[in-house]
Amino acid sequence: MNKDSSIGIFDSGIGGLTILQKIRELLPRENIIYYGDWKNNPYSEKSRKDIQEFSVNIMEFLLKNNCKGVVIACSIFSAASLEFLRERYNVPIIGMIDGGVKAAILESENKKIAVMGSDFTINSNIYKESIKKSCPEAEVYQIPCKALCTMLEKGWENYENRLEILKGYLDEIPKDADTLILGGTHYPFILNDIKKFFTKKIVDSSVESVIELFRVLGQKDMLKEGNKKGRIEFYINGDRDEFKKVARRLFEEKDLKNMFLIF
Repeated sequence: MNKDSSIGIFDSGIGGLTILQKIRELLPRENIIYYGDWKNNPYSEKSRKDIQEFSVNIMEFLLKNNCKGVVIACSIFSAASLEFLRERYNVPIIGMIDGGVKAAILESENKKIAVMGSDFTINSNIYKESIKKSCPEAEVYQIPCKALCTMLEKGWENYENRLEILKGYLDEIPKDADTLILGGTHYPFILNDIKKFFTKKIVDSSVESVIELFRVLGQKDMLKEGNKKGRIEFYINGDRDEFKKVARRLFEEKDLKNMFLIF
């Protein structure tokens, strides 16, 4: 692999599209391969072993396509598989956890940090353990948001009670918390709604992960050169039409022309 090799991204749903969008903004010259594992979604109902098996299959696909680095664009995937994959493969693998944790510790003035995420992510304690490892004096409040992932996958605007449900989750955050980590790649889709109920500092893990990707590839002198805009290839193993419907919110039609259904 070389500078012109692709960046691989994989996710279990639509949340990874927010990562893809941010990579496109920060690194427009890079070629990108996006793998959407819709067939096995929702991951919140799967075991750690199952998720690790899915992640190995996806990594093998991405490496066969000569990816020079991989972003795990899913907090559940990251919680279950990040270290497992790093031990197995000799390419840079960026998860959703580390960048958000580092940014939250820097942003928080009183080191009282809340994390919102899926039940799987919260129950894994991955954010809490990572924060405490870097900042032992920090207090971490974990907020499981069971319904949000499904609501966002099926269409946030379709739920009349969406703000009531969101408020119910965010009301669980203690008043002294001064920083909130968005511990899921879906949540940037509803950032404006989240800000209605949490008005302090918000850290988007997906943004921090893209910054980490830029840093790692730069250190390895693997950033693509030239002025030509990179291509995006989408590989989806689920409902391609439904995926396109969501993707059109973030990308132009010309960016969606290379879309392939895989089994």
